[in-house]
Amino acid sequence: MNGVQSWRVIRFGPYEADLHTRELRKHGLRLKLQEQPFQVLAMLLARPGELVTRDEIRSALWPQDTFIDFDHGLNARYAVYAML
Repeated sequence: MNGVQSWRVIRFGPYEADLHTRELRKHGLRLKLQEQPFQVLAMLLARPGELVTRDEIRSALWPQDTFIDFDHGLNARYAVYAML
């Protein structure tokens, strides 16, 4: 999601993601979603039906010289959001 984002709302199932205000709603009710998970969601929504690799996510969220246990963090954190 490089560059300036134009304002738009993307609807999928009972959800809608407002890329301008960075809000996620389900059946109109706002869900709490931290910044990084929202960035991942926005990346996925920008490329429907395409594969978004772990490397793409890692490079979009963290500078190259940042050390994190990315695989463990990604699996643990985003498994919770998969159940939304």
